[in-house]
Amino acid sequence: MRTRAPKPAPPAWQALINEWAMSLEAENKSPRTIRGYCDAVRFFHIWLADPDVPPEADDPETWLASVPPKPTEPADYEPNHVKRWIAYRLATTSPGNANNNYRALSAWFNWLLTEEEIEHHPMARMNPPHIPDQPIPITPVEFIKQVLRDCQGRDFHSRRDEAIIRLIWDTGGRLSEIANIDLERDLDLSRRVVNVLGKGGKWRALPFSAATGKALGRYLRVRARHPYADTTSRLWLSDHRRSTPLSPNGIKIMLRRRGNAADAHGVLGRNLHAHLGRHFQAHTFLSSGGSEGDLMLLNGWTTAQMARRYGASAAAERAHEAARKIRIGDAL
Repeated sequence: MRTRAPKPAPPAWQALINEWAMSLEAENKSPRTIRGYCDAVRFFHIWLADPDVPPEADDPETWLASVPPKPTEPADYEPNHVKRWIAYRLATTSPGNANNNYRALSAWFNWLLTEEEIEHHPMARMNPPHIPDQPIPITPVEFIKQVLRDCQGRDFHSRRDEAIIRLIWDTGGRLSEIANIDLERDLDLSRRVVNVLGKGGKWRALPFSAATGKALGRYLRVRARHPYADTTSRLWLSDHRRSTPLSPNGIKIMLRRRGNAADAHGVLGRNLHAHLGRHFQAHTFLSSGGSEGDLMLLNGWTTAQMARRYGASAAAERAHEAARKIRIGDAL
């Protein structure tokens, strides 16, 4: 299936966006970050060329009149170009997506300042859109146990899938980190640790449990008998008909399939995906007495914001458990 090329921004802007992408690449930004930033700025300029009105706007004509004329060069940018775009995004997508768009535009204008294409940052006096706190979805233990029970076979796929699922839910590794593990370079079964390359090109070591080590050992035995075992040092192999390693998307599809077999939509209200394993690991680590500082090191976070979110989640679980023990309603 051929992928349709994304709609470009107006030519003058697309040329600048392409140049910015090269600058981001030179800064060693990840391909995913570069794509996300450039897509956000591209959509911004497509919208500026033909602004749309939020579907719930009370007075569409007045709202549209508040959008400044489209810029034809960097010097034409106004703060209201950004404010109206972010308002539109808040009305048509999630606060998290709008926040990501805001940060991408901020980085874009920083680059234009550095390149002396603009004299002032249009967002200098703006604040990012607020993201309301959302409950962190925690995978029920019994559900994951059911998924793992469904992997209890001696065939290649059962052994591989169990090892992947255990490693993700045990370590909290990101999908791309787990997918790109190199058998010869990264995995140390004797020490029960795996090295992963995270965001910003930073390596970190993830310890794993004996149960995960046992699943990995079983997988390595069946991997050795795979017809393409010697063609790659990547840890995860595809099925016996393919010589290519299992990609991040391949793991994503596998998790969805295993989750559907265990009624993920009925239990979780969503597909089973790798980031739920990261939620589970962080929540369980803190609920079991681990410190936020240690969790930051394990999960590759440079700020305490995410650790505090999971800390609040663990505290809420403790409060719920205390309420159940006190049983206030039983006294009525």
